Amino acid sequence: MYDGIPLLVKWLDVIDTSGRGDIDLSFNSIEILAVNQPWSPFGHSWLYVETNQPPGHGTNVIWAYDAEVNTIPGSFPPSVNCTYQTDHLIIVPLVTELSSFHVHELVIGSSDEERSALAKHRLMRLLAPHTQENPIFFHMINGTSPAFRSAIDQMAEVGFEMLIYSFGSGFDMESNNEKYIEQISSDIAYAKSKGIEVGGYDLIALTRQVQVDWMAIDPTTGKPRDSACFASGWYDYLLNRTLTFMDRTGLIMVETDGPYGGYSCASTDHVHHRNNDDSIYQQDILQGKYYQILRERSVYINQPDYYFYQGGSKTGMGYNEEQYSLPRWMDISVSRQGMFDDTYQRIPTMGWMFVPLTVYHGGGDAAQFEPLVQHQIEYEWALAQYLGAGVAACYRGFRLYDTNETKTLVTKWVNFYKKYRSILIRDIIHVRRADMQSIDSYMHIDPYSNDIKGLAMVFNPTSDPVETVLPVPLYYTGLTDTAQVSEQENAWQNYTLARDYHIDLPIRLPALGITWFLIK
Repeated sequence: MYDGIPLLVKWLDVIDTSGRGDIDLSFNSIEILAVNQPWSPFGHSWLYVETNQPPGHGTNVIWAYDAEVNTIPGSFPPSVNCTYQTDHLIIVPLVTELSSFHVHELVIGSSDEERSALAKHRLMRLLAPHTQENPIFFHMINGTSPAFRSAIDQMAEVGFEMLIYSFGSGFDMESNNEKYIEQISSDIAYAKSKGIEVGGYDLIALTRQVQVDWMAIDPTTGKPRDSACFASGWYDYLLNRTLTFMDRTGLIMVETDGPYGGYSCASTDHVHHRNNDDSIYQQDILQGKYYQILRERSVYINQPDYYFYQGGSKTGMGYNEEQYSLPRWMDISVSRQGMFDDTYQRIPTMGWMFVPLTVYHGGGDAAQFEPLVQHQIEYEWALAQYLGAGVAACYRGFRLYDTNETKTLVTKWVNFYKKYRSILIRDIIHVRRADMQSIDSYMHIDPYSNDIKGLAMVFNPTSDPVETVLPVPLYYTGLTDTAQVSEQENAWQNYTLARDYHIDLPIRLPALGITWFLIK
């Protein structure tokens, strides 16, 4: 149990004190709890229950009505069962000691969507504080030294903080080629001399083809799946190559595509599991251990899965790869809606978005932002909506600017983010969702600040000027009676809060205009 938050974390440790060494263990339920209707998803979801494992990895939170008591007329008693549930029973050999997954039980006690979101965010900040790190990074598509150093020079000029060798760049974190390692080491040293950290992409398990005796075996066909078994020798090989490469080059970030995805393996020859029965359990443990080892080294981790409690830093937010092949304005609009929706479930710094400076999956010239000088309005919108949300985006291409005009544009929004970073990485209050028919807005809040307690971003995605009044809810800023508001650091205006703690903010925006307000 924790101070300052109504949170219970529960798990089971099973220790063999007999010394026999021949005991098999099957975890059934880690938690069974009967609750009254309002606390369940069938009522108002006042009790939030999750596990520390990614969904679909053999761990399940199952809400149901009690079959027996439900026969009593007028009675609907729900219960929650936190269990290992797969297509087969999980049976693990108990050598000395085993631990189950962790169950997080958070009492919210409110059906208000915003309050519920803030409670979940507090849980995440407490149990996975590393998710609040939020470097501004660039996805580099060309891994040659001249291209790399040119991109580093641009990043240093505009204030970007991290370069990630993207997929398709030719980067190979598993290489033991001396000449290649020397090149990467030299390039990373150059980047660090400019104040920029470097990371790289690797496909580690899911849909990864490795040597046949490390592949996961389908229990139905007895043949290899299309993915590596993370409880085979592949785990040891990958971990060794990863750590060796980092030690020799100075790499401080990894983008692990295709982490273990929850599939079983029927092999009886793999070093870290016995057979199909314990394969999911052991693969989950080792994938988590892989991330924990990296996290202990302060390595920053992007991963397309929910491995935050094992050390992961970011996953996709409102992310759909086909989305980034849409025409630029459609992509920008859908992405802003996605961020608005996903920040109910996540703190802004947990997610990444995507800016296809060059063609990603498709879409051609209509989708890519290059040439940047020809698409300055769209480029500014992407920078403003992502940096203004405190959400990192993968700016994927080979450069950040192509003229002094686009350089000025990038510098403007990077400087804005860095100046107000302390509040831009705080929680978001959802003011008005984008519908492309009028203005939309979200607001960061920090009730513990002695200065700026709110920062609201406001967008006009329409082709007409807008003059309107935007109700801005200030309850969660901690302000109670009056507020001072400044638009883009101009003169401060005084407002009196209404009984429901909102103020009416006059908005005047040109077509495709963006503005922001400071609140204290």
